[in-house]
Amino acid sequence: MMILEQLRKDNPLIICITNDVVKNFTANGLLALGASPAMATEKLEMDEFLTHAGALLINIGSIEEGDIENMLAAAKYANQHDVPIVLDPVACGASKFRKDFCLKLLETYDITVIRGNASELQALTGEASMKGTDADTSLSTEDVARAAYKKFNCAIVVTGEIDAICVNGKINLIENGTALLTKVTGGGCLLGAVVASFIYNETKPTLESLTEALTTYTVASEFAERASNGTLPGHFAVNLIDQLYLIQESDVAENRLVKEV
Repeated sequence: MMILEQLRKDNPLIICITNDVVKNFTANGLLALGASPAMATEKLEMDEFLTHAGALLINIGSIEEGDIENMLAAAKYANQHDVPIVLDPVACGASKFRKDFCLKLLETYDITVIRGNASELQALTGEASMKGTDADTSLSTEDVARAAYKKFNCAIVVTGEIDAICVNGKINLIENGTALLTKVTGGGCLLGAVVASFIYNETKPTLESLTEALTTYTVASEFAERASNGTLPGHFAVNLIDQLYLIQESDVAENRLVKEV
């Protein structure tokens, strides 16, 4: 069963605690897709917001010490209201502060999906060094996904040249996408929000629902590259918002490149 059409009908509220660099891009991307974004962060209102939310995104891209209480409170209330949580552990291999926070969050609360690049996920499962948000392209996303699932026992999405999704030990590999997603600030961060949108109200998402989330986004990115001046990063970013608005379930079904392993 495809989710995109139902998502657009339901217009789920997605709470995005995300980094300062990408808030506008993320909100516009979700609006184009058909979700309803709220960039709420204050712990004092989080209980009320999450009463009505379909999903929560926690993205640590510009995390500061003062953000920790807000993020932990959000996770607590999300668990209380059975709201799925997507964690984007941005650059968690670049500093002990980031990694320690992510591990604390994962140990304390039920996280539904962890979405990151291979270096970020490897840092959470063991040792990996990063220069900012850069990913080690020599890593196998499939192997990293398996290791992360084994450690955290939740759905895992690892992005790279080939994306890997692991749910209940089963893996799908996705070969759609474009390198231009790495030339735009927030390409990966918006994907985390898109994943949250596709699993709204589902704390036990299926491999199929996560595969649809990724293929919808990556096929839209391919369409954005082919659109007017799409090989230029600035135009590509605008085109991506447009293509998330235009894309249909049939487009995804006809263009997705998915391999079960």
